[in-house]
Amino acid sequence: MNFSIRPSTIALKISAKYALFGFFWILLSDRLLNFLVRDPALNQQIQTYKGWLYVLITAAIIYILVDRYDRNVQKSQNAYRRLLDNIADPIYLADSTGRIIDINEAAAERLGYSRKEILKFAISDIAPDTNEIEWRKTIARTASDQRLIFESRHRRKDGTTYPVEVVTCIFEENGQKFCLGVARDITQRTRTLELMVQHEKMNSLGGMAAGIAHEINNPLAVIMGATQNMRNRILSDSPKNLHIAQECDLDLDKMREYLRKRDIANMLAKISEAGGRASQIVSSMLNFSHNGPRKMQTCNIAKLMDESLELTSSDLRFRNSSRFTQIQISKEYDNAVLPVRCIRSEIQQVLMNLIRNASEAMAEKEYTAGEGPRLDLRIKNSRGGVVLEVENNGPGIPRNRLKKVFEPFYTSKEVGKGTGLGLSISYFIITEQHKGSMTVSSTDGKGAKFTIRLPEDSCECCDV
Repeated sequence: MNFSIRPSTIALKISAKYALFGFFWILLSDRLLNFLVRDPALNQQIQTYKGWLYVLITAAIIYILVDRYDRNVQKSQNAYRRLLDNIADPIYLADSTGRIIDINEAAAERLGYSRKEILKFAISDIAPDTNEIEWRKTIARTASDQRLIFESRHRRKDGTTYPVEVVTCIFEENGQKFCLGVARDITQRTRTLELMVQHEKMNSLGGMAAGIAHEINNPLAVIMGATQNMRNRILSDSPKNLHIAQECDLDLDKMREYLRKRDIANMLAKISEAGGRASQIVSSMLNFSHNGPRKMQTCNIAKLMDESLELTSSDLRFRNSSRFTQIQISKEYDNAVLPVRCIRSEIQQVLMNLIRNASEAMAEKEYTAGEGPRLDLRIKNSRGGVVLEVENNGPGIPRNRLKKVFEPFYTSKEVGKGTGLGLSISYFIITEQHKGSMTVSSTDGKGAKFTIRLPEDSCECCDV
């Protein structure tokens, strides 16, 4: 950095040496000249030019002293420049008005500008949240050598922004205040915090789902029990039914004929079927939200896929029944799927996310006549493990986005409709937690296929 250097010490040294030389010149020059030149005429002639000689000698001395000082300053500045340019974090020097007067190489690289371009900027040009008036007030009221720490955003040349933590030091030189700041990119830290918040939300939702499922189970059991009892007491020829009918002088056959014509029996069957389906959904919710220890267990991956489909289907029917019911679902499972050792709730989370994403993607596509949305779920045994495929014939993923789909916070959905965390978390669960692999392939306009490979369990299968 090109800091102003206080010249008082150097000026004092030069002045002292100049005064000392002048003192000895006045004291000794005449004596030395008389000693060296004995001829009075020549001595007098030299005396005429003695003043000029003094000027030349003192000029040479001052030049040597100033040149030595400049060399030391240049050497010091070069050392500081090498030091600062090798620091990975961007460093900025600004004056009290907010004008940038120096930077290091990292600042230029991070922002995408050249050093020459940035030196034409003010702080507000790279930090869009900065108010220049407030900046000047802050610099004015901040004591010299005081450190400030705050978070802000910096804007790159391409217009994108990223979060930074700025550590600044306010100092004063020659009556003017300067601000020296180090801006550290905290994108990863911010993402980690958001992931933690998302994880906490998921835990809270899991607990809520478990509580709701338990609360639903009780009235659901009453409904299903009552429905079954009604069918038994209406359609069964049990001794008690016959006895009560006789007491009431009731012809059971005529009553059943009436109920048949009014379709009551069919209604009771539908209530029983719907109750059974609701019971299955509640059971799946309890399994998914089970807040027990995150332990590996041997799982029937085909059953886990079916449960994930059931839960996702229920959610999507509730939110948009007309679109989801149009999806044709195909299942292709090997007859004897190998057991998989996994964290059950996490694999279910991954499968539900893939099924939901596929359904939402297909809902955005306009299909031609004779074509409709199709979701293919496949489970195949492979050497050393199991392969799961979730494929859809939706709009697909453009080639330039394929490499980004597993990146945190990347989403192609509208603002407010997606966090960009689902696939990145799924990828982490498969690759890091389960030592498997997760890939995606797509043809733009024709659909996408996500492939998961999980290692085979080493122990015997048990139906979890």
